[in-house]
Amino acid sequence: MIAALVIGEVGKPHLPALEAFDWVAAVAAVLLAAIRIGHVQRLARIFAVLAAIVAAAVLLVAPEARPVVGRALMQGTAFSAFLTALGLIRAPVRASKVIGLAAAWLFACPARMRSAAMTYGAQFLAVLFNLGVIAMMHDIARDHSDRARAEGRSGVDAGAVTLVVERGALLATIWNPIGVGFAIVTAAIPALDPALFLMLSFMVAMVVSAGSLVFAPRDDQADPESRAPEGGARALLIVLAVVAGLIAVTLVLHRLLGVGFLTAACIVLPLLSVLWSRVEPSVRGPKGGALDGLAQATASMASESTIFLAATMIGAGASLALGAIGIEALISGGMIPPVAVVLGCLVLVPLAGAIMIPHSIVMLLVVQLFGAGPVGQAHPQALALALCLAWAFAIATSPISAMSIVTGRLTGIGPTGIALRVNRAFTLCGLAASALIVLAVYLLE
Repeated sequence: MIAALVIGEVGKPHLPALEAFDWVAAVAAVLLAAIRIGHVQRLARIFAVLAAIVAAAVLLVAPEARPVVGRALMQGTAFSAFLTALGLIRAPVRASKVIGLAAAWLFACPARMRSAAMTYGAQFLAVLFNLGVIAMMHDIARDHSDRARAEGRSGVDAGAVTLVVERGALLATIWNPIGVGFAIVTAAIPALDPALFLMLSFMVAMVVSAGSLVFAPRDDQADPESRAPEGGARALLIVLAVVAGLIAVTLVLHRLLGVGFLTAACIVLPLLSVLWSRVEPSVRGPKGGALDGLAQATASMASESTIFLAATMIGAGASLALGAIGIEALISGGMIPPVAVVLGCLVLVPLAGAIMIPHSIVMLLVVQLFGAGPVGQAHPQALALALCLAWAFAIATSPISAMSIVTGRLTGIGPTGIALRVNRAFTLCGLAASALIVLAVYLLE
């Protein structure tokens, strides 16, 4: 699937016959989803069935819309390949001692600076480690606290650290170029310049992160005698260099080869996973288990791959249905102002998360509807920024998001308590600030 997608996307501008590889990738994606249907989450199975029904209904009722179904299938294939490739890099990152050492170094910061270090540090670690950074930092904090108290000193509050890291990790989704939210908007808004948007979203995330420090839990048990682990600073610099290199190479491939960000990531991520295992031998699996390791790594994202493949098909059907009732004409005619659509997207996705509707599904439906339409064409940066900010705050406010579930389990507060009580003020203030930022981008664009 990944190889065929890369060959098709890279080769077809030079040799049109290679476009057939895109269809090979699509068939492989569907077959892969079918093979794994009995092993994925229940929600993924439901969406797979709904996608098949929607595709069949569109082809039967509106055969002239076949190109729309084809484009949705290709987009879903790109998501499936990207998420599968993302699973490849997570295996070496989880086993990396360098990542763990870099995370431990953040605890050496003075108590007054620790929240900032955790918030910003977690963002860069999350580019590679995703939500795994929350459990890792919690374990380091708890181990640090246990050892400090055994020596008669106060230790850091593991719960406070976990909450700060969670917010840092979710704010990373605003700008993370190999994150799912970023991938959705860059794939579904044709007028969007990904390089320009990466710079814009990064600057906005840094500003929002600074504001989030107001809501950081006070760490009354900060350890004044905390010492940096040997080699921790070097490890952190290595991680930052890897993140910067990953972003740079992805941007270069995007520009040089003329492919989308998803395709560029499908080239970079497998290569990085191979290089990482060569540079840091400790992350390698047992000898002779390469195929098993590959299967486990890609299977770790099987549910997500199936959901996104299916959701693009469902989203295409929904956009066709809404288009049939004339919503695009209402926007083009000025009856629905584009700014209302952009700000509405900012609120709708987190609202769906708060009432336990999977925000990823709502995000895909919204971007399918507006990304290639008048709003996405006239204001791509504002729409993309609104959606990425909405994605981040939907994670914060959704009791069924993976980050809320992990944080709730580690802190003992529970996912509902994390999403609707602990993160409530953070989310509401963040959305208010985001609305002002998005409005400014809309007016300047």
